[in-house]
Amino acid sequence: MDNINNMDYMDKGHKISRMTSDDLDELIKLHSEYLNYGEGIRPHFDKILKDSDSIALKYTVNGETAGIFIYTKGVSLSGNHDELSSELLRLSEGMNVYTGDAVLVRKEYRFMGIADKLCSAMLTELRQRGVQLAVHEFWVYPDGHIPAKKMFRVFNENIFLGRFEYFYRDFHHFGYICPVCGQNCVCAAEIYLAKIPEGD
Repeated sequence: MDNINNMDYMDKGHKISRMTSDDLDELIKLHSEYLNYGEGIRPHFDKILKDSDSIALKYTVNGETAGIFIYTKGVSLSGNHDELSSELLRLSEGMNVYTGDAVLVRKEYRFMGIADKLCSAMLTELRQRGVQLAVHEFWVYPDGHIPAKKMFRVFNENIFLGRFEYFYRDFHHFGYICPVCGQNCVCAAEIYLAKIPEGD
């Protein structure tokens, strides 16, 4: 992805690049605003950004972070879901699998195609690493809305493991607080194991 900034789809002042430890504070700030906040956020992302197996991309507009896409190597679910993790490991046995960890686009930059461009760049990275499957854990609000699902429409070969109610019930024990529910989270999650689509 060294020449990603020269891709035809990039507008002037727009850039996709890899995140580093220098982005940690900005990542925590955005994650706390849009996804989860709490004492578990910093060590989680500090570890991810230092791990060479992780893929962490940011989309900037004139130097300001507009969106992020992060995948980590292996199977990883929020909280303690050992039985479900074991099923994902069984289904992906012998395959190179990554898990989507975080995706967001700041409100003021939505409807500009940023999520699609980040997804395209992420797919390039995943393919270059020989990744075959991706675990997606979609956050389901109490009203049933799934904010990130439309960003992943390019993944059209999926195993749907189910919708799990109260998926984040004990998540505060891990240092994560839901921005919708607070400490006592009643949100659900839909879990998918997706085949990485072939490139053009």
